[in-house]
Amino acid sequence: MPRTFPLTNFEELMLHQDSTAFPTTCFIRLQFNGPLDEEAFRAAALTTVSRHPLLHSTVQQHRGRYRWHAGEPTPQVTWFNVAVVEQPQFNRLNLEVDHGLRFAVQVDERSSEVMVQFHHACCDGLAIYQVIHELLLAYTNEIDENADYPIPDVNPGLLSNRGSFGFTVGSFLKMVSRQTVGLLGVWQFLFRKAEHLVLHRVAERTDPTPPTFPSVTAHHFDEQTSAAVRQAAKRAHVTENDLLLSDLFLALDEFRQSQDVDKPNGWLRLMIPVSLRRKHQYQAPAANIVSCIFLDRRSVDMKEPDRLLKGLNEEMSLIKQLQLQYFFCYSLCVQRLLPRGLQRTSRPAHCQTTAVFTNLGRVFARSPLPRSEGRLRCGNVVLDQTEGVAPIARHMNAAFAVSRYAKRLTITLHHDPRAFSKQTAGELLDMFVNRLRKSSERE
Repeated sequence: MPRTFPLTNFEELMLHQDSTAFPTTCFIRLQFNGPLDEEAFRAAALTTVSRHPLLHSTVQQHRGRYRWHAGEPTPQVTWFNVAVVEQPQFNRLNLEVDHGLRFAVQVDERSSEVMVQFHHACCDGLAIYQVIHELLLAYTNEIDENADYPIPDVNPGLLSNRGSFGFTVGSFLKMVSRQTVGLLGVWQFLFRKAEHLVLHRVAERTDPTPPTFPSVTAHHFDEQTSAAVRQAAKRAHVTENDLLLSDLFLALDEFRQSQDVDKPNGWLRLMIPVSLRRKHQYQAPAANIVSCIFLDRRSVDMKEPDRLLKGLNEEMSLIKQLQLQYFFCYSLCVQRLLPRGLQRTSRPAHCQTTAVFTNLGRVFARSPLPRSEGRLRCGNVVLDQTEGVAPIARHMNAAFAVSRYAKRLTITLHHDPRAFSKQTAGELLDMFVNRLRKSSERE
């Protein structure tokens, strides 16, 4: 297996977007009932990280091109005793010198918390949950001598094709013929001026990382409300994702009005990651196999919530039908041909996206591990809940991540503490949560 890999367009975009003020870093938070065993955890981390070259690689530049250089798979695990250290500090992952994956583990007699930090240039959210599932399997095998859970195979050969889309010539030509519709989206992206979520002084890229990084607020719905949200989407003949997007737009508009930002014709733009994985690529080592789409709405478009939901459903259906999610990847190919094209794209001078919304779906849904009240039992501990945290960027004040685990819907908000406080972030998340509650109660 080769030890070096050229960066794909998306990976290089994430690399250039990274800065001390706005690390392009994602997190997964895992909360366990019971104390994790340090020796077993470190052994499981080594077993897992060894399978994923990009997670133990650094990036080097040679003749203007960037390449991954795989190093020794030495997991970066920091172990904390809660009685000694209150809160671990998280810093930017500098891929020139650091591997793109770290674990911070806090343990006491009754519970444990693991923060999985990873650079978005290394992999996407679905991939890191794949890695975490392997970690849980390996840990269970280490801690329980009677356990023998097979860790799913990965095919390192798929890593070299992670930037391609796996089309045949015929399917590619058929798909490209539909992409002309995407040119309208490009025009809209360029000529509609996206608004900041709140009015504030935008930090410079070279500013220090906020001491509270990552600044995260989360809400876990109970099983009853989680099921009701899904049923509400079915009654409205839309997907759950459509309903979430609609209520998020409404919550963002409500929040801006509460912050005295009254621009009825100002565009709010959501960036939404979309998986490009095909069936065989689920055996690929951790990587980015993802694209992005963008949805724009104004305050005046939200006066009729039912019409907003219907419009979002129709737009999302059109994107899927015409496979417009690939257009973003094609645009990166074009930009990479231009001098410093991806660098300029990753560092816009003005706001181009208001917020991020990523839906990670049902996590660990097919795990062979035994369950306790729907939660995974991993040897001596039970995974109680998990939260995904998407990165923010300059000009982008908020990133929302949604997931389902143990039949419960979870929403996290990662916000820029220089733009608004943790209390204000809680108010924004409450607006989104309350919108969803109202939607779930509608007949």
